[in-house]
Amino acid sequence: MDFDKFRKHYGIIIVLCAFLSRIIFIGFCWSYGSIIAQFKKQQSSLSDGELSWIGSIGQSFGGLLAPLILFLARRYGHQIVFIVSLLICAMSLFLSSCVQNLHWLLITYSFPYGFANAAIFILGTLVCGVYYPVRQQSKHIFVMCIISTGFPLGYHIMSALIFSSIEKHGWQTMKRHIGFMEIMISCILGPLFTMKYLPYAVSGYQQPSSSVVQMNSRRTYFSKPIVIWMMGIFSTMSAINNFLLHFHSYLESLHIPAARVDLWFRLHGLFDALFRILIPVFVRLYPIDIIYLFPTCVVSGFIFLLLTFGLLYTTIYALAILPIVLFSFTSAVTTSLQYTVSNQLFENDQTEQGYVYHVIITSLGLILGPVIGGTDSLFERKKTNVLLF
Repeated sequence: MDFDKFRKHYGIIIVLCAFLSRIIFIGFCWSYGSIIAQFKKQQSSLSDGELSWIGSIGQSFGGLLAPLILFLARRYGHQIVFIVSLLICAMSLFLSSCVQNLHWLLITYSFPYGFANAAIFILGTLVCGVYYPVRQQSKHIFVMCIISTGFPLGYHIMSALIFSSIEKHGWQTMKRHIGFMEIMISCILGPLFTMKYLPYAVSGYQQPSSSVVQMNSRRTYFSKPIVIWMMGIFSTMSAINNFLLHFHSYLESLHIPAARVDLWFRLHGLFDALFRILIPVFVRLYPIDIIYLFPTCVVSGFIFLLLTFGLLYTTIYALAILPIVLFSFTSAVTTSLQYTVSNQLFENDQTEQGYVYHVIITSLGLILGPVIGGTDSLFERKKTNVLLF
């Protein structure tokens, strides 16, 4: 086999590694709403706001520490950090399967899994961005959308697996089964995820100069356009994760059958993946600046959420599935193209740091959104207790 040809096309393997890791590892934590609904049945005294900490931290805690993840990758290598992160995810599932206390779940699952899965996400995006740099615009957008598709496909697949496993064995045994599967997947993906086979055209990849970044970072990161942009990202991601994490418990509280709720959740994930695949096709057929897709998806998402909750309280609630699947357009655009947009908002030598900035703000929204949304049930519970008293 011609080694030069192998080197030229090794980026395909990297894309597959990032894609599969998002399906299995990230897909699990984004399907955690099924486990929260089950946990709530066992711990009925806990509010949605309290339970939200388990899921939201487990999804996004590491995003707040994105600079640390980037530092570790530069210090010890992307592959080492990637492998360790895969194993941390698997081990946290085994540890958290042995506890039932809320605080112990935070310690054994939420914090370690949240850090590790964010590292998997960030490193997958960055390394794919090195193999397929932004200057190769059509390939770059296609690759970013493909690997981003792994995460909604993940909660489409993993939600079904989690739901059926909980029904048969309970949520603790289910975690052990998923943990064992993640260890097996780690043994396959870890050795393949390497930057040793960069094409010669980009093999001279250098880390951005820290001195240059430090000189301009404060002025750039806190400029008025960037601050407004990040506020939009924060509010949008808060709404998306509030919707996804409380999806099961909220719809089941409206007496919608659990099996139908899970089906609707998986359909949302399937359409999210479909929209991500169609983004490069849309951009190719209708050339548009990527940055303008973001406000478009925010406005449409707001409309679809209003339609969803409007229909859920009517006799034709089954029609709510339509705006539910269409709302996936918002998460598809907002999460799949952040690295690409960073290249437009920041200087070339700050693209990596700009993406990390995006990840931090996104993580804040993902963590706080469900918690703020879950406070409604806490207030309702306190109001009920006062009335009963």
